[in-house]
Amino acid sequence: MHRHNVALLMRLIARSAPVSRVELARRCGLTKATVSSLVGDLIDAELVRDLGPGPGGGPGRPAGRLVLDPYGPASVGLQFAADHIAGVVVDLSGRPVARQVRRLDVAALEPAAASRAAAPVLRRLFEDATAAGRLIAGVGVTVGGLVREPVVSWAPALGWREVDLRALVNAELRAVDLFGVDVFVAGEVPCAALAEYQAGAAGDWLYLGGEEVIGLASLDPAAPIAGDLGHVPVRRRGEPCPCGGHGCLELYAGRSAMAAAAGLPGPGPSRLLGDEDALAARIRQGDKAALRALDRGADALAEALLPVRALLAPETIVLGGRLGGLGESFRRRVQDRTGPGLTLRPAKLEPDAAVRGAAGTVIARLIDDPLAWMAG
Repeated sequence: MHRHNVALLMRLIARSAPVSRVELARRCGLTKATVSSLVGDLIDAELVRDLGPGPGGGPGRPAGRLVLDPYGPASVGLQFAADHIAGVVVDLSGRPVARQVRRLDVAALEPAAASRAAAPVLRRLFEDATAAGRLIAGVGVTVGGLVREPVVSWAPALGWREVDLRALVNAELRAVDLFGVDVFVAGEVPCAALAEYQAGAAGDWLYLGGEEVIGLASLDPAAPIAGDLGHVPVRRRGEPCPCGGHGCLELYAGRSAMAAAAGLPGPGPSRLLGDEDALAARIRQGDKAALRALDRGADALAEALLPVRALLAPETIVLGGRLGGLGESFRRRVQDRTGPGLTLRPAKLEPDAAVRGAAGTVIARLIDDPLAWMAG
């Protein structure tokens, strides 16, 4: 019961900060004395901080405002993409406090070599955290593809199949004298969805996006629904797909497919590297071939959402990742084709959503069981 109550308060503070002890007691049904005692434990563990009374207020003793401690334990996110390895340190609220990006042809490397190439990124992130006096609660790792933690089942942009990525990253952590650090592995789309949720999106929404894949995931960490939308058939007599099917969404709305339809020589570098997406630039300029590719992709995506609506009946879907980066014109086209009853919202976060969400997987576990950290 004690573990449950501490976790309940931690989740309420994470979702409602800044919040007072009185408000916490009202929401969770515990006595004010119990809440004050448990909050005191969380403050002592540097998981929660009392900001003191807010401005204004009524008569009597002013209520303190509780938030997750921005100077408490942090987490590291690590992302393997086709042309880079990215890393980030985030605080308990999910705010990035350090970043590293290494340009590299990861798709040309074997998984073990790619993991070795990530060692300098990890070392610099841990050095940044140590210099700021932060303890690292764990490392979250993400790739674009299907993941059965700790194994990457299939990462198409990297050509990886059945890779125990946790073991590889653990080996590199030990190589740079970092022992006893927990490592978690998750797919790019669920990580981006978690980052959106931690940034304030509603838990009953779905997330649609991905930089290297097209996937769908629940925004609610307690309802881990995730799937690969890119290989949902959208054309009965469509083109053959490398997955063995025909007419898959990836062939019409995928990164390479849309670039080819727009007459571009290739999809270009990842958005996280800071370069403007070539297709998005052509769309902004009103290029006719790019606009045709936009229409083609929007039609296919709306078609792929039909079974999603029939099975899950979502009212709101957040459009993020590369498809979200195509801009308002693409979102409106998909929205027009899906009809009433479904709202498509633009994502809040930029191309670093997945790597932030990878770090967020560690934070989410800490929030769900703060006693494990406190007893650590």
